[in-house]
Amino acid sequence: MKLLLKAGLLIDGTGTTAVSEGAVVIEGDRISKVCKQSELLESDISGAEIIHKPNGTLMPGFIEMHSHIHCSAHTDAYTHITTESNETFLMRGTQAVRSALSSGVTTMRDLGSRNEVVFPLRKGIQDGIIPGPRFLVAGTPITTTGGHCNMFGTEANTSHEVVQAIRQQFKLGADHIKIMSTGGGFTPGTNVRAPQYSSEVLRGAVEDAERLGLKVAAHCHAAKGVVNCVKAGVHNLIHCSWLAEDPENMYDYDTDIADEMAEKGIYIDPTLALSHLNRMRGRIPVPGPGPASDPGRRFEILRDMWDRGVKFVTGMDSGMTNANFDDFAYIPQVMVEEMGISPIEAIICSTKTSADCLGMEAEIGTLSESKSADVLIIDGDPSADIKLLHSVDTIVSQGKIVKKEGILLI
Repeated sequence: MKLLLKAGLLIDGTGTTAVSEGAVVIEGDRISKVCKQSELLESDISGAEIIHKPNGTLMPGFIEMHSHIHCSAHTDAYTHITTESNETFLMRGTQAVRSALSSGVTTMRDLGSRNEVVFPLRKGIQDGIIPGPRFLVAGTPITTTGGHCNMFGTEANTSHEVVQAIRQQFKLGADHIKIMSTGGGFTPGTNVRAPQYSSEVLRGAVEDAERLGLKVAAHCHAAKGVVNCVKAGVHNLIHCSWLAEDPENMYDYDTDIADEMAEKGIYIDPTLALSHLNRMRGRIPVPGPGPASDPGRRFEILRDMWDRGVKFVTGMDSGMTNANFDDFAYIPQVMVEEMGISPIEAIICSTKTSADCLGMEAEIGTLSESKSADVLIIDGDPSADIKLLHSVDTIVSQGKIVKKEGILLI
């Protein structure tokens, strides 16, 4: 199959200036040419199915870095996750991956779902049984006994047990490792202000994962947990909330540690759209220790980290209450509106930087010759108005048309 996509603008994801009157030629599941429309040859056009959006923008597909596909995203998501069967989780997951793909997510990483659910779901997508994006999975997250997400995690307390859990996930075919370095708000009774693992245990986890060719993502709310993760060389920090040990204080932000993150090339997924979605959908934050209690200071910290050179990726924590699987575009929107970065910078985080974090920069993240044909056409110019990322006109995922000129085909 040969496909020619044309639009008024082209954003290739590299950070270069948008190209006017851009074109992308796709052959099979690969991009064969990226150029201005005036540079197209007859051989590029001949035999191609053409989709042309004069007022649209071509750009790479979205990369969603943090989902839990068997969670419901409902107010009672915790009740669902603790009472429903694996069969129900599979049905939820099937709906979740279709919903994500339908919104323009062409690569999706699940960072914590039951092995019995997420591995068969990945196989179902790969075999074409169900529609979904390129799907990367960690499987069960590693946590302490009774720790955060223990209800669908692997409980491991000592360094030996953690390494053993990593090897088991590797054996099952995990693409990444997820470890819960602190408590979390989704699991009652866990302490969001204290570490679950020492830096020594985390370092052992990173070393063994690297030996197996895997990267480690760590959930961390507590500032001490953030420090432990950075000292251990964890590749990707999730939330990175900097919560102070003393409940009388909200945050304990350490600029020296932020600088160390930047120096080590550690990627941060701050899941910063969650509080926005909760406010938008009428969920009033309960007074407590979470980042939602002081969002202004939270975004000041994130902006300072950005200015120090810390690299940000785009994870939703989809499946948590009010974080639906088709909500991706709110992430770059909040980055622009609350962190104060430019729309192009937010788009790069949503594409190229997230691909770099996954170690898949040769395959996805930018529009360039020989890369996977994961391409969107946006209705309008998102480099001028980031909210236009909600208006996806056309979706091509690995060379297959998922949505064409506003009509969903899956």
